[in-house]
Amino acid sequence: MRNHDGKPMKVVVYFRQAGGAVAETYPLITHWAEDEAEQPVPLFSQFDTDGMSDAGPDILVQLHSANRWLKEKRGVVVAIFTELEDGSGRRPSYGAARKAAGRERATVLIATTKAFAGQRFSPISQDGLEVIRLEDPEEAARDKWARSKNVVVYLRALSNPVEAQAILEKQQREIGKMLRSANVLAEFVETEPLASAERPQLEQALALCREQKARLFIGTTDAVGNGEAFMPDFTDVPYEVAYRKAYEWPETIPLMNCPFPVALYFGKQWTHGYVPLYLANATGSELFEVEVSGIGTTVIDREHVETTPSKKDIDCVSSGTGRLIEAYDVYFDGDFLVFYTVEARASDGTRYRGQAATKGVPGNRWLRIDHWKPISG
Repeated sequence: MRNHDGKPMKVVVYFRQAGGAVAETYPLITHWAEDEAEQPVPLFSQFDTDGMSDAGPDILVQLHSANRWLKEKRGVVVAIFTELEDGSGRRPSYGAARKAAGRERATVLIATTKAFAGQRFSPISQDGLEVIRLEDPEEAARDKWARSKNVVVYLRALSNPVEAQAILEKQQREIGKMLRSANVLAEFVETEPLASAERPQLEQALALCREQKARLFIGTTDAVGNGEAFMPDFTDVPYEVAYRKAYEWPETIPLMNCPFPVALYFGKQWTHGYVPLYLANATGSELFEVEVSGIGTTVIDREHVETTPSKKDIDCVSSGTGRLIEAYDVYFDGDFLVFYTVEARASDGTRYRGQAATKGVPGNRWLRIDHWKPISG
């Protein structure tokens, strides 16, 4: 890639290391070609990784990533900077890299956005300066795994059949809310109390997740029966927990200054990325036979993806109150444009319908149900 004036793309490469390391020098090789006047011109730069066998693995990954980009884009390196991340958020070397890029009219190439000292780094282009960010391959693979449509379900039950059924049904009900656009590969049920510290069903579930790069959906981490709470001690498999007692929000809440006749209210009780979602009635009369349905849509990896349609039936919502619909997943649902449809019968027998759509939690936490009017015919 060359600039509009035909000159090679100038690049300032910005590396990042853990603060305890020592910033290294990186030998550079520049490939040359001849222009129309048979004069030598730089073609692209490459870091000489063959002579850096002692370099740390994080730096080697960045060097190889930078080399691939430089060769593909025909970039010529004009300056190199290395930041020693210490978790403070201060990045003097990045400031120096930006100044050098400004002087050279160059592009800043950030060799990795991987977290060091607990901090990722993904700055945006500004002040007319072009900034290119390269993802760490392992981080990219991990993110892709965490978005996998394939899931494995892990439930926990008791040996007592009566108690086991109730506990399983609660976990399965909450798991069902998470299965939007998901493909369930298998379900494993661990019976407690355990004979030892081992969890054979969990080990099978994890093995399948690793083999198929699937996510693990855990029914609950709460204590079941008289046992202890389950604390996941694995870190390589992405997982989500469907139910915790902390998710138990009030079924009915009083309304405070509801700004619309009928609305959805996103509660403030944040629990592990979830907030309660309520249907609010400020019409002045009761609503009966209420149906609230929802479906989300987005594009992932150039594919149109929809969530599994949800539906909540409520017998009655008194005026001046809100009734719990579901736990809204801020991180998952927030990536989708979710369409809600509400139907209800008024006290005079007239049936009404309205709709609303949102992507994420509204700033004031209220979402108006628009076009709330009688259903014709």
